[in-house]
Amino acid sequence: MLRDLTIRNLAIVEDLSLELGPGFTAITGETGAGKSILVDALSLLSGGRASADLLRHEADRLTVSARFDGVDGRPLEEAGIAAPDGEIVVRREIGADGKGRAFVNDAAVAAKTLAAIGERLVAIHGQGGERRLLDADAALDLVDAFGALEESADEVARRAREFREAEGRREELAGSRRDRDRRLDLLGFEIAEIDAARLEGLDEDVLATERNLLLHADRVRQLGEAAAAALSEDEGSALDRIGEAHRAASELARIDGSFAEVEAEIAEIKARASDVASQVAGAAARIEADPERLAEAEDRLARLARLKKKYGASVAEILAWREKSAAERDTLENLDDSLDELARRGAAALAAYEAAARSLSDGRRESARKLSAAVQKSLAELAMEKAKFRVELAETEERVSPRGRERAEILFSGNPGEPERPLAKIASGGELSRVQLAIESVLLAGGRVRGRARGRTLVFDEVDAGIGGRIAEVVARKLASLSTTDQVLCVTHVPQIAARAGRHLRAVKKVAGGRTRAGVEELTGDERVEEIARMLAGATVTPTARAHARALLAAR
Repeated sequence: MLRDLTIRNLAIVEDLSLELGPGFTAITGETGAGKSILVDALSLLSGGRASADLLRHEADRLTVSARFDGVDGRPLEEAGIAAPDGEIVVRREIGADGKGRAFVNDAAVAAKTLAAIGERLVAIHGQGGERRLLDADAALDLVDAFGALEESADEVARRAREFREAEGRREELAGSRRDRDRRLDLLGFEIAEIDAARLEGLDEDVLATERNLLLHADRVRQLGEAAAAALSEDEGSALDRIGEAHRAASELARIDGSFAEVEAEIAEIKARASDVASQVAGAAARIEADPERLAEAEDRLARLARLKKKYGASVAEILAWREKSAAERDTLENLDDSLDELARRGAAALAAYEAAARSLSDGRRESARKLSAAVQKSLAELAMEKAKFRVELAETEERVSPRGRERAEILFSGNPGEPERPLAKIASGGELSRVQLAIESVLLAGGRVRGRARGRTLVFDEVDAGIGGRIAEVVARKLASLSTTDQVLCVTHVPQIAARAGRHLRAVKKVAGGRTRAGVEELTGDERVEEIARMLAGATVTPTARAHARALLAAR
């Protein structure tokens, strides 16, 4: 449900903030006062077309934002958007260049995502609003909702996916079969080439270090022997000089005990130098040139470099390639068995799909018949007694469609003698709005709402076009009935509808400083009486009009 709406720089609205609540809200005002700007704002938040023409003159940015609560968070989670406590804030910005951005809970979203989210929050009925009723799949959705067939439709979609997956895999393997021998030769070569490199347990860094040591074995041994000699073997070696220092420190310690610590430190240095000399001498002695081992290491490294160019940047990636190739080889070697299994799976999925689709088709035929009759009756109550409404089902050309075996289209005729034609081609804004009101009323009476949770915001614009008197009262009652489960906003010129609403807003237009500014004010008490009286009487409000206005308000 819509709680707050903020509009900045949209048409003649400079800055407007509204708090809204549940139930039925009427929006009135004189022609040109900006009533439909609220509808335009909600249309933008529902993914409607953005244009620089919508910006207020000399403004550089248009911003519309709204806060909704009671939101079903599951569909939003699919889009990666969190809805803590069922509340979200939707914001749309449009620059002077016509480019825009959309945000949901401060997370940037694509226009397609905004439209999908907006569809679950707001349904705009009327000229220039959300005309989902005219979309290709909308009629089928209505039939499924009215007949409580959503679960059956989901089952058909699931069976269609299973069939398509099995068929897609089978076609892929069938294509592989044609090139199987060539592919098996290639896979066999790849596997053998990788196996010949003996990569299991190989550490490339260790192998490269060994190869470098073998390559410089003579020089390493020479340097090691030189280091050992300098430390302990040559006359005047480091150990000899340290020994002299230790003897001197010992004598000093005997003379002055304060030199005992120095003596100990020199003794430790002497012991450490002796250990290092032994280690260097031992290491140098172990280094021997090994031409065969060197050649082997260089060969393995060269082979590894070639494999890395073909199969991966590391030993792990090369081995992963090998496992993938082996798995594909096994599949190809058993391809006939796999094709047979996929053929069985496809046949079973097709049989399951056809059974589910037949059951859904039976339900849809009955639902379409009853829905057509119910909407026809509801239209008659809305001063469209001569109108004809029918949902026509036709077989789809697609063999396995996730939507089932049929497509649906709404046929409509607004006047006697005119043939029924697709609703999208002939309905005016006012007619379309009343058709949508009739459909919503029928769904409400049946406890259905096109698979959506209750608590949406329903916006009606032009629903009162060409009506008055008794019919206006019928429309008002239907809108009020809808408001028991959904939030209803209605832009209206009809006093009976305005009086029936639980809340009354009036669009006003003022000129200040040479600029026109539109705003919205809430009417209560005598202000509301005056507005309804104006709607009844026109420019000159009479006592009779005021009395009539009070009577309408009292009757609700």
